[in-house]
Amino acid sequence: MSTALIDLASPEYRLSPWDIYRRLRDEHPVYYMPEGSWDGEDLYVLSRYEDVGFALKDKTQFSSQIQHDNYMNLPMLVNRDAPEHTRLRHSTNRAFNARLVRQLSGWVRTLVDELLTELYRHDSVEFVDAYSTALPLRVVGGMLGVPLDRKADLRRWSQAVMNSFAVSAGLDPDKVPGFFEDIVEFSNYMEELAHERRGKPNRGDILGELVEEHESGALTRDEMVTMAWSFIAAGHETTMNLLGGGIELLLREPGLAAELRADPSKTAAFIEEYLRLNSPTQWLLRRTATELTLHDTTIPAGALIHVVLGAANRDPRQFENPDELDLGRPNVNRHFAFGAGAHFCPGAALSRLLAETTFTAFLPVLDRFSLDPERPAQLRKQQGSYGFSQMWMKVHPQTAQAL
Repeated sequence: MSTALIDLASPEYRLSPWDIYRRLRDEHPVYYMPEGSWDGEDLYVLSRYEDVGFALKDKTQFSSQIQHDNYMNLPMLVNRDAPEHTRLRHSTNRAFNARLVRQLSGWVRTLVDELLTELYRHDSVEFVDAYSTALPLRVVGGMLGVPLDRKADLRRWSQAVMNSFAVSAGLDPDKVPGFFEDIVEFSNYMEELAHERRGKPNRGDILGELVEEHESGALTRDEMVTMAWSFIAAGHETTMNLLGGGIELLLREPGLAAELRADPSKTAAFIEEYLRLNSPTQWLLRRTATELTLHDTTIPAGALIHVVLGAANRDPRQFENPDELDLGRPNVNRHFAFGAGAHFCPGAALSRLLAETTFTAFLPVLDRFSLDPERPAQLRKQQGSYGFSQMWMKVHPQTAQAL
């Protein structure tokens, strides 16, 4: 089979993969890429909904530990299987539980209002930097005790973590120079913050819970630190893409915005449909734990598997008219945008809270913003990620009718 269908280094594949996804699902449900990674490792690509669900949920035939005996074998939740994953997930759930997220709603609304007020002070604004990046970094950074004056560092460190995932997936590390040094710097900084908390009362935030887990012996120093910056990366990346893309779509589709204004209860469905259509994380990685045969293709044990969430979420075998946004879709919550199974994203509830709060605040005042036609929105070229890197908006005065 030719490997011409997918080029992981191609910007075109990262920016508009939908036709390739369709061909993968229809013609090559198991797509073999001999020597597909930068270091010559073979890759296998799964794209159908049923197969993606199988790879995400079956813990006996697929492993989440992608790296083993090299410098990328980081003690992260996403890179571990049971029983280590079970132990780390317990600590994650304790630090980042549903009760904590519910308690954040008032604070999040205050931050949203503050950022929205700041947008009004400009005639033109770049939304990704001013809002869709700023909000999740303020929230997760605040929960980890990171001061606002480290915002630029947080963005750089978060990008370094995402680059580490891409390198694990087969990206040439020379394409992202300095990423590992940034990770080390981030780790050292989180260790400094944690050191300041030791022996002091738990403030009830993420860092406090992680420090408490470390002091009790439940987490090693490296696990505590990598878990802390995993929260930063996960909270920033997925939510940033969801917020920017959602606002861009609402500005581009005034009829959709009007429907949501008329019935705000549909906002939750809008969030799920956007996540399904434009999965902020396009793929995850697994390794086969055993040899298996799928669609008449034998995949050896230990093979690197690209599990393409973005393709599965548009599979017509699961979703009727999958390329259309349908607020009445009966299986709207069945997408894989946050993964599935034991590795379902622990930050999903927070991401949904930030999105719902944002869209609820913006919908009544959306007429004060418009996309700048002279500076079209730019999609990100980051491997495995889908969202806007830049989106300029014009800001208009408040109308007399709105007063």
